[in-house]
Amino acid sequence: MRPKLTLVLGGGGNRGIAHIGVLEVLHREGIPIDMIVGTSMGAIIGTLYAYGIDPGDIYENMSSSKGSNIFSMNLFSARARQKSVEEQLKVAFDGKTFADLKIPTAIIAVDMLNGEEIALTEGELIPAILASSAVPAVFPPVMIDGRELADGGVIDSLSTGVAYKLGADKIIAVDVYPPLEKDDPWIDPISAIMGFEISFPLNINISAWSRTPGMLSSMWRSFRVMAWHVHEERLLNHPPDVLLRPNVHNYGSLDFTDTQGPYIAGRLEAEEQLDNIKALLNMTAENSG
Repeated sequence: MRPKLTLVLGGGGNRGIAHIGVLEVLHREGIPIDMIVGTSMGAIIGTLYAYGIDPGDIYENMSSSKGSNIFSMNLFSARARQKSVEEQLKVAFDGKTFADLKIPTAIIAVDMLNGEEIALTEGELIPAILASSAVPAVFPPVMIDGRELADGGVIDSLSTGVAYKLGADKIIAVDVYPPLEKDDPWIDPISAIMGFEISFPLNINISAWSRTPGMLSSMWRSFRVMAWHVHEERLLNHPPDVLLRPNVHNYGSLDFTDTQGPYIAGRLEAEEQLDNIKALLNMTAENSG
């Protein structure tokens, strides 16, 4: 009997478009996925695939957002932005539940009141996806079973530990969280998240007048150091069998002006590690496909 293979897809906004490129390669090669664990964008793309939608069709739908950013939905209202996402999700998932998925899927969110990491595995799909992708300050939390749930990335964007708890034998993890050493260490948070530089007065940074980093830059760097430490520690404690890290660190998480770059990066990374992936199932080039 072959091992139970789980695909863990991390959060990362536009960087998560790389998941589609990975899925395209896995789908083409006939790699059997027995379970998907997804966070934020990983939850959106993973659930679409688990429902039976071809990776090419997922990319075509996602690429329709090209040239925009999250705030183009509505600059001032987080609930209006979330409603726009909900309407898009209804095209595939209106009235659907986890029971309608062809591949068992866990969607990761965080209880914002008690700080608990939550794996959603039953009930309606749309509220679960909205909760997992409810980036703080961009979207409001989503109430599910009396819990105020938000983006799973509040704790960590890649939940390999949850996958093992749910019974995974072998794990392929796709990590699109940007490495700490790739950052401009003193970039302001808005520019880092949006993927482009902004001008004063939103960029409240005194670096132009002093060698000392500005307040927002210092706070953002402190958050990044802390989050990266947690991210790496969790990966160390619950290592996947194959870790894919597409080259997407230059893309802003909320900036969808380029969807093709992350998509190609995911495909290239999966191609590069295809032999390692096949080895998990004792597959060879001769008997796969």
